[in-house]
Amino acid sequence: MPFGPPKKLKIGKLNSATPTPFDKDTLRTSLKNIGLSCAQLNDENLDSYVTSVKSQLPSGAVQSMAIKAPSTSPFVANNNLAATTMLFAAAEPVSKMHESATGNWTIPDNNDAEGYGPNLEILQQKDHFNWLYDNRSTNGFTGVKNSPPATQGNFPNAEAIQKLFVQVGLTASSTLVKGLDKTTMTATLSNVIQPINDSNIANYNVTDSRVIDLVDNYDPTTGYADGIGVLTISWQLTIEDYKRKSKDGGDTHKTYLKMDAWSVLYSDPSTLCQQYSMVLEHFGIDAAQAPSCRVD
Repeated sequence: MPFGPPKKLKIGKLNSATPTPFDKDTLRTSLKNIGLSCAQLNDENLDSYVTSVKSQLPSGAVQSMAIKAPSTSPFVANNNLAATTMLFAAAEPVSKMHESATGNWTIPDNNDAEGYGPNLEILQQKDHFNWLYDNRSTNGFTGVKNSPPATQGNFPNAEAIQKLFVQVGLTASSTLVKGLDKTTMTATLSNVIQPINDSNIANYNVTDSRVIDLVDNYDPTTGYADGIGVLTISWQLTIEDYKRKSKDGGDTHKTYLKMDAWSVLYSDPSTLCQQYSMVLEHFGIDAAQAPSCRVD
């Protein structure tokens, strides 16, 4: 007996976009943001760093319609490096986030093309996601988590930043069966290194995150897609005594990098709304005050 056509989700109109570039100028800005400026940051070296990062990122199929960052500046810890074992906090709700880069698509302001975005933002909050994940044998949740071992060692600053870029892309993409679109990955990397405002800080120690609204095989002629979802990537990067420089430029710094990522992709709107309702009920969120979830 033949099966019917695969289910589609109605997304509405999305605008095709050019993803934010990740290039030598981006990398130069990133390194300057943490107070690094040296003779090694010439065009040739920067081009080499960018090429190295891009060559290590896998190609994937799932695209983005929004790339968001916390609205507040990343928290810069004090000089106590024992804090590197800290747990990552839940990502902020959408109301406290802002667009940090442009992905494959953008959502027009004058319609509801975001569709299930507000529901997904609630589902991706870490406590909510973990509860669904821990009970997946009974609720059918298909979310995926990845928490690879921390990277630790002594590296030059530029190499430590490269490792952050590569691990963000690899860890995020690994949570999706089809992988994450490479241009979305590089767009996400365009501003993951934020300025440090305290010049007296000896150790670069920052925790940050990104939330990527996902769309799978979106058809702009119909406004439908094979799937919609959300991916969250959170990290902590510590570079000890990061401003120290030797005359020969050969300094290395004790580095710690820890990643967490979690994602879910839905192909059936009724499943999305059902699991969303489970979260509201379990966590005592007033459904009348929460965004509604439609089944088209």
